[in-house]
Amino acid sequence: MSGIRPSLYHQPTQGLETSLIWDRFEMRGLVHNVVNIRDMMTTMMTFLRSPLGLLTRLPLLLALSFAMLLGACDRTVDKQLADYDAAQTTLGVTPKQFAARFNERLRLVLTEMNVDEPEHMARLYMLDPERLHPGQYEYVLDTKVGPAQTTLIGTLNKKGELRNVGVMLTNKTPGAREEFLVCAVSAARSFISTGQDKLLPLVTRLTTVALDNPGQRMTEVVADQMLSVELVPQGVLFQVQPRQ
Repeated sequence: MSGIRPSLYHQPTQGLETSLIWDRFEMRGLVHNVVNIRDMMTTMMTFLRSPLGLLTRLPLLLALSFAMLLGACDRTVDKQLADYDAAQTTLGVTPKQFAARFNERLRLVLTEMNVDEPEHMARLYMLDPERLHPGQYEYVLDTKVGPAQTTLIGTLNKKGELRNVGVMLTNKTPGAREEFLVCAVSAARSFISTGQDKLLPLVTRLTTVALDNPGQRMTEVVADQMLSVELVPQGVLFQVQPRQ
């Protein structure tokens, strides 16, 4: 594993990709509009030979042209959004599959952290597969575990696979920080199979450095996953997501 790499806190790349999508859409729309205008001018010149025909058919002509333009716009936007969604990398599991992995790794993490009765304590942090979403909003992972109510969050693609998993520390008590590390390392172990014994010191170090450097995002690439810790308005956020 390489050293910790800080990067200035920035907005997700999704905004840039969305901007590029709209730029391409506007260029295609411009070309399409030029073709439509040419066809409309040809038709209108024909109608001008008959003023009565122009007056009676002009509303229909404008309505049809407007409908054609809207249809083309809808198809272009749908295609661009579909292409964008397909290009997004994911962690390859659904929230329920992640919950199973997470729960299986809790005991090992607690043992590594020298917590007494790790099997018993693991039950405090287990994810409930039936309570992974807030209400009816099944397009996100959003749940809480443990006495300190540590938050686990994540976004999904259209197939229901997780794009990322985040662990949020909002409570400043010592017990809450330990709970944050338990959840963060268990989340990392859910997607990284090699060098798992090095994940606890790595996540601890990333968290410490992030706390000392507000405004910077500390990252480390392990295998095919990127781990990061940063300060956000709600607290401290740990994330695991595919390497881009």
